[in-house]
Amino acid sequence: MAEVTELLERARQGDPLAWNQVVELIYDDLKRVARGVLAGRGSATFNPTVLVHDCYLRLARAGAHGVQDRAHFMALAARAMRQLLLNHARDRMAQKRGAGAVVETLSEEERSADLEAEHLLGISTALEQLEAIEPKWVQVVECRVFAGLSEQETADALGTSLRTVQRWYAEARVALARIMAPDRDS
Repeated sequence: MAEVTELLERARQGDPLAWNQVVELIYDDLKRVARGVLAGRGSATFNPTVLVHDCYLRLARAGAHGVQDRAHFMALAARAMRQLLLNHARDRMAQKRGAGAVVETLSEEERSADLEAEHLLGISTALEQLEAIEPKWVQVVECRVFAGLSEQETADALGTSLRTVQRWYAEARVALARIMAPDRDS
């Protein structure tokens, strides 16, 4: 989308309306990404619309200066959404620990939300370990899994070749499987 790239250039040059026009053009894509990130498990407090709006606020604070084009914007949005969900999961787990709170029986929905929070924290830990091995692998995973970008869109967002993205994604999946596998030595 050349229009998004042109608008981003105008935003970098100080046009205050260009940034909002970019978001307006890709809002439906952002909602699609949010639905994918949430995997249909939205709640009254965290649904795709809330996630997109929180993501927008985070990206707007950073500004358009580092955003190159639509694919790069979507990659940044995916990372922001992952961080927002991770913060939400950490908050949920902190509330679960309670610091002296009264013990209550949890509903099935609350137990499910706790398990999802724990799972997200586990995935985040695995991605942090993966980033220590190869940061580009995490960028590819974020683009492909969290943003739902195609292989070519991921290559464009990362400024590399399609074949390199395919290789990095394959290597990332193998490394993540090893990281997340239960310890076989015990």
